Amino acid sequence: LLICFQACGSQLRPSTERSARMVSQEADRLRNLVDRLVGLRSIPDLKPTNIHEILERVHSLVEAEFSDNTIKLVRDYDPSIPDLSGDREQLIQAVLNVARNAMQAMLESDLPQRRLTLKTRIQRNFTIAGQHHKVLCRLDIMDTGPGISEDIKERIFFPMISGRSEGTGLGLTIAQSAINVHQGIIECESEPGSTRFSIYLPIKV
Repeated sequence: LLICFQACGSQLRPSTERSARMVSQEADRLRNLVDRLVGLRSIPDLKPTNIHEILERVHSLVEAEFSDNTIKLVRDYDPSIPDLSGDREQLIQAVLNVARNAMQAMLESDLPQRRLTLKTRIQRNFTIAGQHHKVLCRLDIMDTGPGISEDIKERIFFPMISGRSEGTGLGLTIAQSAINVHQGIIECESEPGSTRFSIYLPIKV
């Protein structure tokens, strides 16, 4: 695909060029992520990171993947949130896994309203694993899907646990691991018609 894009770039429609560029960028990002997760560079590459740049990337990927389906994507950002110390690839993968799970769950449901919301807010005075944080970024990923079954709700972050027929049970495990190495946490509240994953990431002030 990349070879074709380079050879025929001037002849492709703008939408096709964007899709080809996105596929190439994602391939590079995932290869880099896998190298660091399974190789010697397992320690996160922490740099000043804008959470909304992460979310815009996830939004673009989800929009492209589910472009033929009737799911409304909503962004509700707090622009005052400062940069946090993060590993871009790991954070993209964590948020993407949660968002993709939500989208797929909604597609498998027969609920009339299908909406995914990405919301950011400042959270103050929050404790994670016994450590108090004065300021955090709270990211809510909310969907209007069928909700998480009660029999697996307490185990959704365990490997090989999935509430979907086509699920591998690894997406949320990977997401939790990525957030944990950022000294963050993921919480979940779910009922039929409303599921919210809340990701808390510390901000150094």
